[in-house]
Amino acid sequence: MPAPLLTIDPTGDAIISAQAPDAFTGKYVVGLYYPTGPKPAKFDIVVMKNGNPANVKVLATNVTVFPTTLTVTGVQLRTLFGTAVALGDTYDLGANITTTDGGVYPAFPTNGAAAFSTGILSQPGFSPTVRFAAVCKFTATDYGAYGVPTPYVVQRDDWADYQPGDVINVTVIDATHMSFKYAANNAQPIVIIVNPANNATSVASQVIGNYGPPFGDFSVVSVPDNGDVVAPCALTVGVKLHFTESKGGDFGNGVIMLKKQ
Repeated sequence: MPAPLLTIDPTGDAIISAQAPDAFTGKYVVGLYYPTGPKPAKFDIVVMKNGNPANVKVLATNVTVFPTTLTVTGVQLRTLFGTAVALGDTYDLGANITTTDGGVYPAFPTNGAAAFSTGILSQPGFSPTVRFAAVCKFTATDYGAYGVPTPYVVQRDDWADYQPGDVINVTVIDATHMSFKYAANNAQPIVIIVNPANNATSVASQVIGNYGPPFGDFSVVSVPDNGDVVAPCALTVGVKLHFTESKGGDFGNGVIMLKKQ
């Protein structure tokens, strides 16, 4: 059976903004995993909403040239499924295969069977589907104007420089960076890096200031945690930091979570 190969074209949107889903324009490439192998009579491209094989709609029919780049839009998804795209919705795109002898193999079988054997599914690079998900898309200027200190409410500070409810300033530096300061002496901006592709946050190793004798300078670096994330619908930003001190002190990890006032 001809095996489809679907990939996301990076020149389109990788995610659907839950704040403006109709503005979504995704691009995907339909190819053949075995380009020199048997060809299908055609692929019909379908989309499954929220992992439900009983809720599948047709996006494009009679695809016979490979590879082919196609487009899917937020308006198209809203029209096909009869409801607006909402936060958390997922849309999986796959190919219904029609073989040259007339056989039809659905991308998302409704009988509980797998569309492909475990053998081919384990092959490197095999990708018969792609997914577009509706998330709260990070837009830096929603968090504050560039270069302008903006009030944020502390929701959590394990380092305990601040208490929940305290208000501190956060400065949006550019499209992927923002900063805040702890209440240290000679406090230095802690620059949070935001990955807009997945809303993940991180902090490179940097000095944050000092707290007086007998300590030296304190530094932080982010450590992996579920809290390393921005939540643009709620306008929160969080990161888990590891605290060390220049004279050799290790003060463990702590999460800080801030919300735009």
